[in-house]
Amino acid sequence: GMGGIGKTTIARAVYDEIACRFEASCFLENVKEGFMKHGKLPMQTQLLSSISDNKVGSSDISSKGFQVMLTSLGQRKVLIVVDDVDESEQIEALLGEKHSFGGGSRIIITSRDSQLLSIADVIYNPRTLSYYGALKLFWQHAFKNDQPTRDYYDLSNRVVEYAQGLPLALKEL
Repeated sequence: GMGGIGKTTIARAVYDEIACRFEASCFLENVKEGFMKHGKLPMQTQLLSSISDNKVGSSDISSKGFQVMLTSLGQRKVLIVVDDVDESEQIEALLGEKHSFGGGSRIIITSRDSQLLSIADVIYNPRTLSYYGALKLFWQHAFKNDQPTRDYYDLSNRVVEYAQGLPLALKEL
């Protein structure tokens, strides 16, 4: 989905709600940025440290190999969120070419590029908010309640039209 539509917010809400049902879980936020700034090794380290019982260092991955370490955890029921992916290589670098986790595991991937998600079992496409939903979200963030004074109705309508139902735009405005 497009930027600002709420992909990360939805993924975080799902993660927070269901993470307790898994043996291990990891939310890797801003993967695109993480790969650009730091490379794949720190991201792999974060993932393995989160889903294993041990702190994993870069040297562990370098000596044993990421895929070997990931496979050794393969029978655990895990929840992994890989947020804001923009290249298939990022998915492969973090999950391996063969995703071999334990039964009942779930992997959630967010991306602006639907082509990257062709391997997914289910794809959820978030939509922009309805006019009323957008107005309510704007009021909650701008006025800290569900109904501002009448003086702000016209301004609120103009903001909602301008934001075109994008939740992030409404929160920022």
